[in-house]
Amino acid sequence: MKSEIFSAAPCFAIGVLAASLAFADDPPPVDGIDVHAAIELVAENENAIILDVRMPIEYETSHISGSVNVDVQDESFRKMAAALDPDKTYIVHCTKNPAGGRSSRALDTLQELGFKNLYSLDGGYIAWKEADLPLTAMSN
Repeated sequence: MKSEIFSAAPCFAIGVLAASLAFADDPPPVDGIDVHAAIELVAENENAIILDVRMPIEYETSHISGSVNVDVQDESFRKMAAALDPDKTYIVHCTKNPAGGRSSRALDTLQELGFKNLYSLDGGYIAWKEADLPLTAMSN
């Protein structure tokens, strides 16, 4: 019995080490930013971009003034995202920015591509609209 305990200990330690190394490569969580802090960040930082990851039809209907649209559901999203400047700061949003939503998928891809300066807009487009902040609308 005693030899079984000692022989299992190294295996357990190796398992714990392997698991911790696997998580060591996980990117840090992306900070959320509220709409008012996002406006300040964009105003104070010429390298800050609001990245709208909704579908083009949603963007064309109405979007945050000055934002850039890259549809996360487009099959070429990864390629389009790779063409963005990884040294800039991106405030990513979809409609509501729920956990596991489009913005989360976009942020995961951006992190995989090596982007470091990322924020998730708390509440997304809806929060911006409810705060009565500048939006554009499709002209008829």
